[in-house]
Amino acid sequence: VVFGGVVSAGPAQMTSSAHIGHILNPLIDPAFSDHERFYNKAFSYPTSGMADAVTHDFLRGQKRSSVDALDWAGDKLLVASNKDSTLRLFDMASGEKERSWSGDWMAAQCDPKNPFIAAAVGWTGKFRVFDTRSSTTSVYDVDLKKSSPSLKEFLCLSWAPSSKYIAVSNRSDQVYILDLRMAAQLRLGPMHTSPLEVNQLAWGPEGETVWLAAGGSPGLLSILPKTLAAEGAVQLHAHQHHALALAVDPTGKYVASGGGDCLVSLWDPRHLTCVRTFGNATQGIATIGFNYTGGLVAWGTGGLSSSAGERNLPIAGAHTGTLFSMEQTSAPVQHVKWHPYKNILAYAVNASQLPDERDAQRDRHLRDKDLAVVHTLKVADAT
Repeated sequence: VVFGGVVSAGPAQMTSSAHIGHILNPLIDPAFSDHERFYNKAFSYPTSGMADAVTHDFLRGQKRSSVDALDWAGDKLLVASNKDSTLRLFDMASGEKERSWSGDWMAAQCDPKNPFIAAAVGWTGKFRVFDTRSSTTSVYDVDLKKSSPSLKEFLCLSWAPSSKYIAVSNRSDQVYILDLRMAAQLRLGPMHTSPLEVNQLAWGPEGETVWLAAGGSPGLLSILPKTLAAEGAVQLHAHQHHALALAVDPTGKYVASGGGDCLVSLWDPRHLTCVRTFGNATQGIATIGFNYTGGLVAWGTGGLSSSAGERNLPIAGAHTGTLFSMEQTSAPVQHVKWHPYKNILAYAVNASQLPDERDAQRDRHLRDKDLAVVHTLKVADAT
């Protein structure tokens, strides 16, 4: 039985609330009308005359390799390279690498309460919480698989809003809670084995739930209590095909999901209803991100396949549903990450689909930015 896209006991026969939301024409709340006009004008340059409203840059020091993880450590970028799984910290102003942490890192994220502290988890079970301002200072540095052979092959990591817990998932679709409340000792919390493939995970806005984007048809969002107990868990029929990506609005108003049905859906996390969808993509959504105000949402379709994805970067109004921009990119976008307190979007493209470096020597129209893996887009703040 399905109530507004929420699954309770009974056959899984339904029309997804995401699809219902897709055919509704959202009205613009007067509270957001000024922002709507500003961003429409900002992204309409050069016709709008706002020459500095949107500016672009790229990371010069990053080698030609696809990215496994991307996040802001203050004003600097933390990048995990797919080629050697090394984490590197880059100064965006100079494009130079400041320091690095070797390992087999698959996922990394900075502390929501302290952007200089980062957590990373590796394929072989390594887990580290460290200060990005030092190459040697670690809060935790442990090999999780020494506690259990199953604690390995990690793919996803999400830090709770309180900074006291971290959720991780692995290739076996097991979800673990790591308890960081004791500074001297990392404690292993509850574990949940998902019957479906876990493609992404994220903490709910209040830190009381863990959201899982699950594979299969239909694509489900599993919402578990932070104890990971089956009792109290809820499933949403979010997409026709696999749920692939998740993002949480920093203000707590929305949770966004992206699916293999090419839709980005915005959910009200309190009422578990779909409030808006974006149907601008023609391939599965691989990554989603909100800006620090929660008013802008960006996504990309560059999946793990070397041939998948569209070569564009959509940016839309989360509150209004307006598509403000769909800039062309040199390769499909695999990761998007907004600055925690500035309107700057970092994004990484699929390095395997970039133009060949030899072509750049022959084609004078190709510039260094066309060969870059990591880019930034800065948008003026709406006042």
